[in-house]
Amino acid sequence: MLLDVPHIDDLPLLSRIVVEGFLDGLHRSPFLGYTSEFASYRPYVPGDNLRHLDWKVWARTDALYIRQFEDDTNLRCHVLLDTSGSMDFGAGHSNKFLSGRILAAVLAQLMVRQRDAPGLALFGPDARMALPSRASREAAMEVLSLLSGTAAGGETRVGAGLEGIVQTFVRRGLVVLISDFLSGEEDLFRLLRRLQGLNQEVLVFHLLAPEELDFPVEGDLIMKDAETGEERVVDATAFGPVYRARMAAFCERVREGCLRSEADYQRVRTDEPIGLALSRYLEKRATL
Repeated sequence: MLLDVPHIDDLPLLSRIVVEGFLDGLHRSPFLGYTSEFASYRPYVPGDNLRHLDWKVWARTDALYIRQFEDDTNLRCHVLLDTSGSMDFGAGHSNKFLSGRILAAVLAQLMVRQRDAPGLALFGPDARMALPSRASREAAMEVLSLLSGTAAGGETRVGAGLEGIVQTFVRRGLVVLISDFLSGEEDLFRLLRRLQGLNQEVLVFHLLAPEELDFPVEGDLIMKDAETGEERVVDATAFGPVYRARMAAFCERVREGCLRSEADYQRVRTDEPIGLALSRYLEKRATL
């Protein structure tokens, strides 16, 4: 189970539990280093923040220099959440759309705690900027309120609507894409390349339910496309090994597509705690 709480869709409570548990085990800011863009050096003077010392320059020259930055203001973080019908899959706490909304809410709360500026865009059959990024104490609650009233449905169309939204990301920042990628990975890859061209740092959370990854069924099965409604009868026992091999290949294509666009990729099983996915991402970044 994702969380052992009485009300499965109490989004503020669920996200707060994740945030508090995550921060209890965290010893540094989860997004430290995104906010500032390097501009120039100047000599160190007593009282300067040692975090901005460039130790590589010191090793080469035996002189202390401070890295100066063009922009030391709040980080702008735009969360792009897939609201298509395929996201509304998975039993109970393992539902992908529930997990995606919790993850978006957790990120918004973490950003606000750091005095950064979260924003939210939703995309499915159409796309809309639900909340522009802004730094305020109310920003996280506004994100929570919108997410609580958002439903999944329809096909994913990564087209002019979403392109128009990302075109507004003129200032360097962080874009978090939350999707199952089941609605046409190539369209989403084009989106990643566009974000790369806009000088955005991109983090992808690839959400998949355990039923999708493990396919733990046998016998005749009616499979229904969550977005188009198309149905097909399959022999699950015979199809299982083929399905699992195709799913593994699909996940690898998504991972490679993200890496080609210099996006950080993190696959998330929705039967695992959201905090674990965040921790794995941070551990991976720490090794880079």
